[in-house]
Amino acid sequence: MKQKIGTKLTIFITLVVIFTFTISLVVSQFFLPKYYLYQLNKKVADAFDTYQTLDDASLVERQYDVTIIAVPLEGSINDLNENLRLQLAREHIALNKFWVSEEVLQDVAEDRTVGKLYDQGKQKSSFLVHYTKEGNQLVAIGASMAHFTDIAYFINRFNLMFLLLSILVIITLTALLSRKLTKPLNELQQVAKEIGELNFQQTNIRTGDEIEELAKSINKMSEALESAQEILTQRNLDLKQFMIGLTHELKTPLALIKVYSSGLEDGMDDGTYVTVIHKQVDRMEKIITDMLYFAKTEENDSKTLSFDLIELLKEIIQSYQPIQGDKQIVFQSEVIEFMLNTEQEKVHFVLENLINNAVKYTTGQEIYIHFYSHGRLEIRNDTTLLDITKIWHPFYVGESSRNKHFSGTGLGLASVKSLAEQLGYVVESTLVRGKITFKIDFLNKE
Repeated sequence: MKQKIGTKLTIFITLVVIFTFTISLVVSQFFLPKYYLYQLNKKVADAFDTYQTLDDASLVERQYDVTIIAVPLEGSINDLNENLRLQLAREHIALNKFWVSEEVLQDVAEDRTVGKLYDQGKQKSSFLVHYTKEGNQLVAIGASMAHFTDIAYFINRFNLMFLLLSILVIITLTALLSRKLTKPLNELQQVAKEIGELNFQQTNIRTGDEIEELAKSINKMSEALESAQEILTQRNLDLKQFMIGLTHELKTPLALIKVYSSGLEDGMDDGTYVTVIHKQVDRMEKIITDMLYFAKTEENDSKTLSFDLIELLKEIIQSYQPIQGDKQIVFQSEVIEFMLNTEQEKVHFVLENLINNAVKYTTGQEIYIHFYSHGRLEIRNDTTLLDITKIWHPFYVGESSRNKHFSGTGLGLASVKSLAEQLGYVVESTLVRGKITFKIDFLNKE
């Protein structure tokens, strides 16, 4: 069974506290007594050095909190020890285990400082003394110290009780903290589950930390996935409509080819059957060619070039003069040059198909092409169309061509829109009082 974050957090913090307290107990029990003795020994040594410099016992005693006594070195060792005990008793220091040995006296006689620690047993204390010789006297500088192991025992008992109390507090606080922490995480989990089921939800988490940043990222992901799903749904619908249109477009010429082929077999040819068959084959070939180009518009295989859009427009318009008949293309431009840095082949296809569409389907005698200085191109012509909502759909042909030089499959404008969007341009069409206008902006990309 997986552990929740709150449980993990509580266990982790509790273990850290227990480990810290354990280290503290070990240090208190084993290392602090030695450190305490070291510091006391250093204090007595410093007091001894100060005494030798100042030669003022009362001042040193107050400064270092030590006891300084001096006894003559005359007489027996028993007399010397008894004298020391009396001196200590006057200082209100009662020791049941205290004795200056012959070895200490011998070292002192050789002008060496000797340090001794006297454990007082049941008194739960010790007495640290430094001996030295000063003239004909034995000087002793000492300080009492309690048994630190007993003090450490009480400290450790207190620490253990404090540890138990700390664990209770930690469990309570981490329970509250984990609830506050896991609540937004549970919300994110639910949102992620909904997104996984294609129900693109949003979350509103305001924690001011990384969880809020994660929530914002998930919201962005949800929006992106929702948009991608809508695009995919629309593309599936477009593909379905594309296949329906393709089937319809191919069905008619195939049916005619079949009928006229049967007529040829039955000897009913009046001299036009083969021509009709060839014409329908050409139509099928054009449909397939246009369909392949339409599919190719999704590819990015053209090279980016820098070219003059005005010059390209003039070349395309010039190529239509031999076949435009009595129709006239009126071209106006507010600039003499407009440089683009993009895929020239695709821009050429877009412009040629828009002009082709205008020449093919205009019901008037003039096609107006206007290029503005801010980069927008407009192509306008007369039309009998009443509805342009499907004009960008593949295989949609709104009316029959009135020019014998042209025949349409309905894939041209669909390819125009696909290529323009691929290049980042927006292509629009409007219908106002019998005039259709195609607009494309070459400066303001999507």
